[in-house]
This record gives sequence, C-alpha cells and structure tokens, in this order.
Amino acid sequence: MRLTVITLAPTGTSGRHLLDGAQVAAVLWVAATPEDRLEHISTRSAPGRLHLGIFTTARSEAAAEAAALGICRRALAMSPILRDWSVRAVRPA
Repeated sequence: MRLTVITLAPTGTSGRHLLDGAQVAAVLWVAATPEDRLEHISTRSAPGRLHLGIFTTARSEAAAEAAALGICRRALAMSPILRDWSVRAVRPA
C-alpha cells in the first residue's frame, strides 16, 4: 500500500472555516473510481488547511500520486463543501 499526502487550502476568504474530515473523506470515497485502487483515507484538520492521507494499492509512487490527485480534483469539482478549496501540496510519504 502506498501513501500520498495532499494538503488542501482555501482559495478565498469563505473557505477559511474548519472542514469536517469525515465529510471530506466521504466525498473522496464518492469521487474515487475502481482504477484509483483506493484503500484508506485519513484526515487532519487545522484552520485554513486540511491534510489528507490517501492510501492506494497503486503499483508505483507515481501512479499512487496520480490516483490521489485525481480523486482530490474530482472531489473538489463535485462537492459544495470543497467549493472554495484547492490542492496546495502533494507529496509521497
């Protein structure tokens, strides 16, 4: 299993509230496809930031990063609670 850490941050002033990690994880699960090979999601909230630990069974680090980023981008596009948030950092763990 491979871990990719993604940090979300607000794009405007309305996104500066604390996000509920469980709600965001649920949105990420909905946004995931079977090809993403998603296994587990962990979240850590802080004012102005949300750190996501996205675990996949991807075959390589690059594939894991691409899958995690794809899941996040689809979730950002589809969810009203993430409307004012964007990806700020992506790193393998």
